[in-house]
Amino acid sequence: MNRRLPPPRLRKLPRTLPPLHHETWDSYVYRLAAANRISHLELHEHVDNRHRLHPDPLALVDAISDLSGHPRDRLLKALPDLRTSDLTQGLPPACHLLDHGWRVQAACTLCLAAKGVFTRARHWVRTSTRLCLRHGRWTDTYHDQFDVRPLPEIIQAQRDHHDLARKHGWQTAVVAMRQAGGWCWRWWEDGRRFRKQRDRRLRHFIPPGAGTYREDPRLIASAYPDIVALADLLASPELRGLPFTGNSQDFSRFIREVRARVAPGYRYEGAGVADPLVRWIEEERYYRTLPNHPFPMPNEPRTHNPEPLDQLTRRLNDLLSPDTDDRGSCASCGTKLKAPKSNKLFCSTVCRSRNWRRQQNDRALRDAASRQQTRECPVCGVTWLAGLERRADARFCSGRCRQADHRRRSALYDR
Repeated sequence: MNRRLPPPRLRKLPRTLPPLHHETWDSYVYRLAAANRISHLELHEHVDNRHRLHPDPLALVDAISDLSGHPRDRLLKALPDLRTSDLTQGLPPACHLLDHGWRVQAACTLCLAAKGVFTRARHWVRTSTRLCLRHGRWTDTYHDQFDVRPLPEIIQAQRDHHDLARKHGWQTAVVAMRQAGGWCWRWWEDGRRFRKQRDRRLRHFIPPGAGTYREDPRLIASAYPDIVALADLLASPELRGLPFTGNSQDFSRFIREVRARVAPGYRYEGAGVADPLVRWIEEERYYRTLPNHPFPMPNEPRTHNPEPLDQLTRRLNDLLSPDTDDRGSCASCGTKLKAPKSNKLFCSTVCRSRNWRRQQNDRALRDAASRQQTRECPVCGVTWLAGLERRADARFCSGRCRQADHRRRSALYDR
């Protein structure tokens, strides 16, 4: 005697649709509601109504199976967020649970149109996906998609981003992209430097005179090649550790890589404390001196709070004073030297030059404080201590007074 299956507790919708590959279940329910000309909110209430699903709630995959008419296996293979550990036992390895290396993104409208879908849909993609390589459309944001094929460096950056994630892992790629993006945006916005190539790409998307904002997808797409190039440097264990080997040639090689990738003409010696690269080197150098963390990778979690730079410098100067017998660390940055009993005081010429400039600055400040020499602005009459409040050879208190004096002298010469 053949046993008949129990009837479904939800009635099948009049019009059904096949699910897309790696589509989210919410996007599929939205497309089902649009095909049947009903609100997707009403369809969600219909699925979640416990009184209609008597005697007990129905699993989400079973509810969508009853509404669409497709079997559970097909829905589990196409909709990854419906999978659970007990439902994926009989599925192939490619249909197992997704890890954190996947995220939800809008599907390319041209790819959907080729499949006969003319409504918006969302699907699961790798974290390194920013655009559709088949049609060259930027799909990373919630805004309208746009074509990036006239700028082939953006498409090549997407391929490089995929290679970066495959080579070093998606965790390392995510952290490296976050660090590279922080450096680039600090250089572009705070210092207004190294933005020539980014502005050249941005002019292709935005006409001259039109405004933009920080989260503008066109601005993000224009900055994408530079960020990927710098992230490739930070994700490599060999290149990332060059500034901390104690060799000046390795440090120079790291700076040359930064110049060639994203910051042409960058000078580490002239950069201030607020420079993102300088801050990263100081924090990373201190982090590598901690116990049990000699050479951390970008994907390693950091559980400590690094000290501010002024406290760290003060503590290192106290520990590495000239009268101490321990000469195994650099007297400027604290990096361990190659030979513990070496007579060297510094790990590189950069630290030696930095220490010399610091000593010269301190000596000049002490001399200026001892002289107590005052200067007076010839335009406005403001006085200041020469060498302390302003430069020792300063004649004016501000650039405005300098311009006023120049205009006055120019007017006298014209007469």
